[in-house]
Amino acid sequence: MSSTMNQITSRPNRTVRIATFLFALTVVFFLLAGLAIVVGQIATLAAGEATAARHWAAAVAPYAFGGASVAGLLSFALSYRKQDPDRD
Repeated sequence: MSSTMNQITSRPNRTVRIATFLFALTVVFFLLAGLAIVVGQIATLAAGEATAARHWAAAVAPYAFGGASVAGLLSFALSYRKQDPDRD
């Protein structure tokens, strides 16, 4: 005689999976945008163009800060998702 046990597999719902994907995407985006700011400023300063370095940072910074803001909001929202007590 064998017994079978139904195992309940908990899978995050679609909304959590999408939010987690978007969080990872925005983190990568703002890290790359920050890197672009730093590398662009290094290149323009090495060329002796301090004004161009400031303009470069002013042009790219809104994208980096926007990505960081979205990532922060998604992180905050994801902190309220229900946790499975068996998955710690």
